Amino acid sequence: MTYQPSFFHRTFPQVIFLFVLLPACSMIARAQGGAGGGANPNNPSRSAGISHTIRGKIFLPSGNLPDQRMRVVLELNTGGIVGEVFSDSVGNFEFRSLPNGTYKIVVPSDGRAYEASQETIELYGNFTRTVTAQVYLKEKGEGVIVKTKEKVISVADLQQAPKDAKKNYDNGLKRVRENKPAEAVALFQEAIRIFPEYLAAINKLGEQLRALNKSAEAEAAFEKAIAINPKYALPHINLGILLVDQKRYDEGIASLENGNKLDDSFPVSHLRLGEAFMSKQPPDYDRAEKELTRALELGKRDFLQVRKYLFNLNLRQQKLDKAAEQLEAYLKEAPDAPDAEEVRQMLGKVKKMMAQQKATTKN
Repeated sequence: MTYQPSFFHRTFPQVIFLFVLLPACSMIARAQGGAGGGANPNNPSRSAGISHTIRGKIFLPSGNLPDQRMRVVLELNTGGIVGEVFSDSVGNFEFRSLPNGTYKIVVPSDGRAYEASQETIELYGNFTRTVTAQVYLKEKGEGVIVKTKEKVISVADLQQAPKDAKKNYDNGLKRVRENKPAEAVALFQEAIRIFPEYLAAINKLGEQLRALNKSAEAEAAFEKAIAINPKYALPHINLGILLVDQKRYDEGIASLENGNKLDDSFPVSHLRLGEAFMSKQPPDYDRAEKELTRALELGKRDFLQVRKYLFNLNLRQQKLDKAAEQLEAYLKEAPDAPDAEEVRQMLGKVKKMMAQQKATTKN
């Protein structure tokens, strides 16, 4: 997916709806910061005499440990950054001197290989505690999954692949992270040759064929995975995204809905489904709004760009007050976003139109 040079049409008030194609996990630039592994001494929730510790480990999408240091952010569940650390070279990290409270451990997306992930930890009590946490990263394009308990298990995770097939698959994932799709394709194909029903490999093969603009072959790969086991959500979702990109909206909607029925936790799937409902003729704005709202609920701050979809959706229906609310919410949640000034200018134009309509009504 690619960025449009500008989200908003330049000749307002003759506004034309513009689709914004954003990455599955679009991180909003923030000015907030903080460093160190301990709690913020200015944190008002600090409890005298209580000093908890969180120890954690990061797992890559393949299930392996990382081979480099990774940034980890600790946030209060009520908002605000407590501290930041970098893991060691095998994914271990630690936050110390924490008062009672509910915290979110966030591993931000690298913008390339994996999505942002987070875990929620509750630390309460009259005695010092040390808790452990495991953060499982999701591959880029699979969407953001926010879980507070265990990793989601799919039918693909339950397969026991032969050792040689698994080795080729893992090497293929490494090539994906290195942005070498052609080499990844060859490795996934070898894994499938060894284990013809290797669902994860077939799905990843389709993703990399799509990255190489081999749409027909990618479609065939996703359909093959679905034929092997229709209860695996990701091929349905990937196929749906491919079909929406080809403007085959009805087919794309059906495929995305099938995927969401199997696993409702992928915000990118709801985002693309909302886009399809807005794009089809005639558009279905009610269902589009429902799906976009769901994408925002699941993806939270990593999917704030969805508010601009919702802005356009309301604008097309001449619901200027609701359109303005979306821009206001965007600016409140991401005041330092790269496009914040453009959003502020558009918000001003919308409010000007609202005032003009109100004046016309009075007259």
